[in-house]
Amino acid sequence: MDTKQVTDLLAVLAKSEFAEIELKDADLYLHVKRAAVSQNSTAPTPEQSSAKTVNSPMVGIVHLLDDTKQPFVKVGQKVTTEDTLAQIESMKLFNDIKSPIDGTVTAITVSDGQGVEFAMPLFEISEAD
Repeated sequence: MDTKQVTDLLAVLAKSEFAEIELKDADLYLHVKRAAVSQNSTAPTPEQSSAKTVNSPMVGIVHLLDDTKQPFVKVGQKVTTEDTLAQIESMKLFNDIKSPIDGTVTAITVSDGQGVEFAMPLFEISEAD
């Protein structure tokens, strides 16, 4: 497979609704995956301009659901500094990600089970008045 064929294939993927494509050939293995677009995020609002971004403190897999498969938080939910927003699994350990402020969750920018990197944005929270 030549460069033009790979470029054409990527162009088709960009225009499609597919999030991932995998191609195996005798002398080529290609695996392309789009960045996840969260279904939970909301359109920017005036309140979001003062929202605090909660970033990942580590590399790992983010878990947005608790043991009972319920979300830790939802967009629009009020949270306090005691509330767990998510967990990040790193090296088989689950680390709670707590809200740094009291406020309202305005966006969730990751998907459950998504791999995250250090300092990657996870949530936006508008501060309580």
